[in-house]
Amino acid sequence: MKRKKAVTAAVALAGVVLAVSQGNTGVLPACISDAAVLTVQAEDLSGILIVEEENEENESDPLQTEESVVVIGSEETEASEKVSGGEGNEESSEASVTGFVQYDEILQLYLTGLNAGWDASGFDENGLCYLTGYLSSAEEFGYFLMDVDGDGTEELLVGQVSEAEDAYQGMFYDFYTIKEEELVQVTASAERGRFYLCMDGTIACEGSSGAFCSSNAFYTFTGTELELTEAVLYDAWEDEENPYFYSTTDEWEDHSTPISQEEASAILNSHEYLEIPYTALSEVAEKLGVAETVSARKQQAIEEVEAASVEAEAIVDQLDNDSLSQSELNQLSYEMYQIWDDILNVLWGYLKDSLPEEEMAALTEEEIAWITEKESAIAAAGAEFEGGTMQPYVENTTGAEMTKERVYVLLEKLS
Repeated sequence: MKRKKAVTAAVALAGVVLAVSQGNTGVLPACISDAAVLTVQAEDLSGILIVEEENEENESDPLQTEESVVVIGSEETEASEKVSGGEGNEESSEASVTGFVQYDEILQLYLTGLNAGWDASGFDENGLCYLTGYLSSAEEFGYFLMDVDGDGTEELLVGQVSEAEDAYQGMFYDFYTIKEEELVQVTASAERGRFYLCMDGTIACEGSSGAFCSSNAFYTFTGTELELTEAVLYDAWEDEENPYFYSTTDEWEDHSTPISQEEASAILNSHEYLEIPYTALSEVAEKLGVAETVSARKQQAIEEVEAASVEAEAIVDQLDNDSLSQSELNQLSYEMYQIWDDILNVLWGYLKDSLPEEEMAALTEEEIAWITEKESAIAAAGAEFEGGTMQPYVENTTGAEMTKERVYVLLEKLS
């Protein structure tokens, strides 16, 4: 008996924020890169999307009506019977983050890599999207569940949580599904091939092979494959004066249908992107059973700080020697100050290599303020002995103590 789907997308919720904004596609020239983006703020999503399948012949027959409920942006989903948590297996479902053992294992692997500080090659070698290696913590990376193709099984999308405005915001890194209880990686993003989820369930890919050639392709997800529905190709190498082409068969090589710039822009604007409301892995780390580990970078930093501390403590012991002259004390105090200043600079280099740009910029401002505070404190301490032989000693020990404290503050910021 044939049925049709009636979808109710407007739902009762405690404050949904849906805002359409104009966003740059980042691939096509600015003249046509104003594809509309629909932004959904995850913290405001507390409603439900109700999908009803109604019998065409007898819509009033309750036996012929099925209803599924999806809580968007939530860990709890009732849309489909999960592989690992179906009826009769409530304990297993409650113990799972996603409701699927296969998805949980992927998230565990991603979390392990983030905690261990894997670089891009580390993620790639483990079959995961290498772009994750550019992130610094599990707070920046998350997951989202959605039944993209409407077959009753949710797909897993993972990507960047950070609100920073960068090239990867709003896209997904990896896209997984489950077929016959087997995990399938459908596709993964790359720096020159970034995938996005559209509001209508289609998948968009912004591809680039340089300033003179780029592609915006749109796919339908069916089963385990992405099937091309339409694409706009910008290829100034093919035709510098009329570089726009349309295709439903090939997103890179088909130049058989030239289109105008206006037509290209209209096609792009017809596909609204969803800014995916990811749940950060840091929020579910305990449930995933992945213990936080110290990255190789931080472990090295810890060892270097410990070595500096041992060296500085040895000087402290020497400073207690009453037989030393003031000149000798001044020299030793300078060396102690230098030890802590050197290790602080080492940590600063590690932080520059690991922190996101915006976070590093904020930390730089904080560091400048701290340096000003330190220099003022040193000057105030030395002023009490101005012109005397103890002035250098007091200034050095004050600077050393403040720098030591700052070293441990910076060490905590390193992941």
